[in-house]
Amino acid sequence: MNNIEIYIIVEGQTEQSFVRDVLAPQMATQGIYLYSALIGKPGHKGGNIRFDRVKNEIGHFLKQRDDTYISTMFDYFRIDSMWPGKKEVDQQIRNGATLTASHKAEWLEVATHEAIVKTFSQFDSENRFIPYIEMHEFEALLFSDANILAEKSKIDILQILKIIEEYKNPEEINDDPLKSPAKRLKTLNSQYRKVVMGKVIAEAIGIPGIRKQCAHFNNWLTQFEKLKKL
Repeated sequence: MNNIEIYIIVEGQTEQSFVRDVLAPQMATQGIYLYSALIGKPGHKGGNIRFDRVKNEIGHFLKQRDDTYISTMFDYFRIDSMWPGKKEVDQQIRNGATLTASHKAEWLEVATHEAIVKTFSQFDSENRFIPYIEMHEFEALLFSDANILAEKSKIDILQILKIIEEYKNPEEINDDPLKSPAKRLKTLNSQYRKVVMGKVIAEAIGIPGIRKQCAHFNNWLTQFEKLKKL
């Protein structure tokens, strides 16, 4: 089977470091080679993610070669209100619907895929584009192992367990920017540093450990693995 190459467009240095230093080495053992591409100019630190900007980046990679795949890694609560599917999800919630993190993400990812295919159909985007929206932020994945997160972040494990108990599933923590996983960690330890500590903690937990606890993240990587069987 041929090797698979996937370019993942990420929103910030935390995700870039995670893909490059933690996720890519793990997936490479299966012949799946991942390359992180930071959206925006050098030094960009993430922030509000506009779809029109992301669409151009995706198109750029689709046009470069016809034998690669393109994916994304953006926080749910940072994408803009004009993102495909976002208005529909927000309306469902306002109408009283209870949507799980996976349901919200899947809704957005389907709409995103449709929008990219409509714009770049001539580049086989239907098969080559695999969108992924983080629920709700990269740091949620770090709650996959309370013991490791507490040890590496130097936060009382009881505080970590309290958050996990509240949401049950790491990917459900939280779509309010003021209560996001990174904000919570920063509140519990003012010395928490996203890029460096996020990488260290993710490495210690390991990709298999994260996949076991985070169904939506696991589904994303499963889609990559299925490409090897095509």
